Amino acid sequence: MDAPSLDLERTLCGVSPAYFLEHYVAIESPEVGDWVPFHLWPQQRRALTTLHTNRKVVILKARQLGLTWLSLGFALWLMVTQPPAVVLLFSLREAEAVELLRRLRAMHARLPAWLRDAPGGSATATRWELATGSRAHAFSTQSGRSYTGTLAIVDEADFVPNLAAFLNAVKPTVDAGGRLLLISTADKAQPLSPFKRIYRAAAAQPGGDANAYAPLFLPWYARPERTPAWRARVAAEMFAQRGSHDDFFQEYPATADEALRVRSLAARLPAAWIERITTEEPPLPAATLPPALAGLPGLRVFAPPQPGNRYVAAADPAEGNPHSDESALVVLDAMSGAQVALLAAPIAPDLFALHAAALCRWYADAPLLVERNNHGHAVLGWLAEQGVELLHGPDGRPGWLTTAVSKTRVWDEAARRIAAEGCTIADGETAAQLALVEASTLRAPTGHHDDRAMAFVLALHALGSAAPPPTPPVAPADPLCDYDAHAFS
Repeated sequence: MDAPSLDLERTLCGVSPAYFLEHYVAIESPEVGDWVPFHLWPQQRRALTTLHTNRKVVILKARQLGLTWLSLGFALWLMVTQPPAVVLLFSLREAEAVELLRRLRAMHARLPAWLRDAPGGSATATRWELATGSRAHAFSTQSGRSYTGTLAIVDEADFVPNLAAFLNAVKPTVDAGGRLLLISTADKAQPLSPFKRIYRAAAAQPGGDANAYAPLFLPWYARPERTPAWRARVAAEMFAQRGSHDDFFQEYPATADEALRVRSLAARLPAAWIERITTEEPPLPAATLPPALAGLPGLRVFAPPQPGNRYVAAADPAEGNPHSDESALVVLDAMSGAQVALLAAPIAPDLFALHAAALCRWYADAPLLVERNNHGHAVLGWLAEQGVELLHGPDGRPGWLTTAVSKTRVWDEAARRIAAEGCTIADGETAAQLALVEASTLRAPTGHHDDRAMAFVLALHALGSAAPPPTPPVAPADPLCDYDAHAFS
């Protein structure tokens, strides 16, 4: 190739990571047993565009879609065409991170000579440096905190313990103008994990703040050779092993909802019911709220009060210190059953009562049902002084006393209304907590919270005092039926 042609190729590679990967990069193919040219699938090309145009990306994916190779190819593009680039490769264990670095070096070794770096670099098992100054480091997620990089890649991020603390440690990379990429399949054992919270928040407000994560979901059919027949066969095999589709939805989801849903075998409410009534609405800006409510910690308003509408509210108070559960309050539109507001934060009982009173007043003096737990007694007393209309429980006293019998009753009522789609959920965390509650205990598993879920089901009970729960429709026998229709949409 003559000098003008080489200059043109260098220019094309420098402006387009896709051109660089498809024309000059090879990847290791287990099927072939050798290195093969990197031919991008359509979904890989879409993912590469997202990586190229955003500084922070969170990717939720099915298994075996070549996203690790794609992210390494993007890292190689930065190192070769945008030197000096510093790439940080993180995995749960150092051995896995070292394997990522091995792949990256092997990809570089197979570039044409005019794209490879001049002699003079250095390498160890965990560090590789080119003569241009570009370098890559391999770390477990328990280390690498003192480095600032051009790009940090966290592989299988949903399986990283203490991901939130780890991300705080690598925050300087992003603060300095670098890129951060989180890639993972879903860990069904951690339905409210930091990775899932990040993905849900990003998906709820795509294209928002320039510093926010860009969300990307890649389904099982992102791999072109996978067909509906393949999917049906694999789903049947995995269902036969466990008696549920939980493992299949973890490894080969068709939608983000399938990937994020909790395991179904122990849940009180089927995740598919909850998904059908969840809208994940962005909250209104604080500046649009009344002065008494603007700036309240943990307040999310999804729809303001409408003239002539009636509203109901319910609350699950907590102790209110930084290490306690949240105090949670849910407001529903009494006509439609739609969640219009949520107050949820570690708020002390006296302040929680004041905030709850202000919120109820704004929503047409909405009557309020308070769980009469230890802290609920204090909240009820303060609310009475504020003149809030307090709803009574089955014992005829203000508030809801939770017992084994009353808890079963309120969850049965909630199940009927949710199954019949007689309400809607605007807050993704509320939906996740509802799906998490176990049938045997009517509580969240150890280590998880259910405060928003309890406030929501109590609000449904308050809603039911105005009208009986609707009759639920007949649910499909196989949860996969809910998704076949749109698997290729």
